[in-house]
Amino acid sequence: MEPSWMNNHLSKRLLILLAGLMLSGCMVSREISDVRRDIEKEFPGAEFDKEFVISVGPGFFNTVGWLAERVDDYDARRIADYLNEIRRVKVGVYRTEQLPYEGDLELESLRRFNENGWELAVKVRDDDEMVWVLYREWYDEVRDMFILVLDDENLVIVRVEGYLNRLLEKIVEDETYATRLFD
Repeated sequence: MEPSWMNNHLSKRLLILLAGLMLSGCMVSREISDVRRDIEKEFPGAEFDKEFVISVGPGFFNTVGWLAERVDDYDARRIADYLNEIRRVKVGVYRTEQLPYEGDLELESLRRFNENGWELAVKVRDDDEMVWVLYREWYDEVRDMFILVLDDENLVIVRVEGYLNRLLEKIVEDETYATRLFD
């Protein structure tokens, strides 16, 4: 039996519209899978099995931001402010089955990154883990970022699209809030 408010066709359409906005862009990312394949091609013997790949698009961020702005909670409103600067997030997590060697992999030199204007921001090599952060500018503003993390257990690939300069400015302006949020 449906609740009385569901009898209204307008309510049903509104729920369908809201679900569509929330889920738009929530699907598998071919780009993330292609990066994994490029890594396997560039480094023969490397093998990664998919755990999961997801892409969350602007409909999700806009809807969650809109809802968070209406909550009577300071933290929710601050998070909404941050979410307004993010357009899409793609994440892929792969189980490392095999790495070809212990040497220093140069993922930033992959043709995909070189041909498409990506710049290396940070590269960190620890005893058993490597991290790369690459970015791409559009009209003198960082609009895209790739983060790759590789160790003996996992390959994690994250791409963030949005107004990343503005996001970073907000985080820096609100340093104490951001620090408290991640503690």
